[in-house]
Amino acid sequence: MIRYTMFLRRKSILHSIDPRSKIILSLFLFTVCIFFNNPIYTGTLFFFLIISLKIFGKIEIKKTLSFLKPMLPFVVMIMLLWILLGSEKGNVIYQIWKLKIKDVNIEMAFAMGFRVLAMILSTFLLLMTTEQRDLVLALVKMKLPYEYGLTIAIALRYVPTLASLAVSIMDAQKARGLELEKGNILEKIKKYIPILVPLIVKSIQLAQELAIAIETRAFGKPNRTFYRDLKFKFKDLVFLSAAVIFFVICLYLRIKGYGVLDI
Repeated sequence: MIRYTMFLRRKSILHSIDPRSKIILSLFLFTVCIFFNNPIYTGTLFFFLIISLKIFGKIEIKKTLSFLKPMLPFVVMIMLLWILLGSEKGNVIYQIWKLKIKDVNIEMAFAMGFRVLAMILSTFLLLMTTEQRDLVLALVKMKLPYEYGLTIAIALRYVPTLASLAVSIMDAQKARGLELEKGNILEKIKKYIPILVPLIVKSIQLAQELAIAIETRAFGKPNRTFYRDLKFKFKDLVFLSAAVIFFVICLYLRIKGYGVLDI
């Protein structure tokens, strides 16, 4: 089943917070992920986000991991590149021909893996707890032109849509006897052609349907009005204050040199 949005309806603290506060929080978390390159710190941040979604968003850990699953091949590829082509420093653990696997590169591989996953989760936190219409309205309230806000919302919405569609196509091709796991790298690349072609065709169809839907709703007409309005409440101020304090603490740790590997 293809989901056209990542939003999960729950009665939770994160769902009740103003979308503008969650946008700022996501930006803070995304930036904090860049601060550290130590696997202990990035791993802690990753698990902190998963637990926070469970406690404050009432989103099951299994559901969160299901959204991350399509991103795992990309994360694994980044980790392998760091292990094989990372820093020249460190002690050699194992050598394959001219490729040297070093302890520092393994640490960096896990650090980068957790960093990418945490960066993805910092965005998913916003998407899983905010409806698309509220996200667009929040961006407009933050003085972003409506056209740009809608473009960002559509882009974020169709990331999980295309990922889910790709999984569906892969399952359908596997049911027809396509073995994606077997063969060398070149053979595997060729086997992904039957997946990419229908994915591209379906993406074009979705784009055409979206264009028709936008035109039927008089997109681009002046003096746009909104059915709903956003109001900043006291709990949003408390939420933002906690986010700022968390960001300042992480920035202080980074300035003091904590959570940084010498590569």
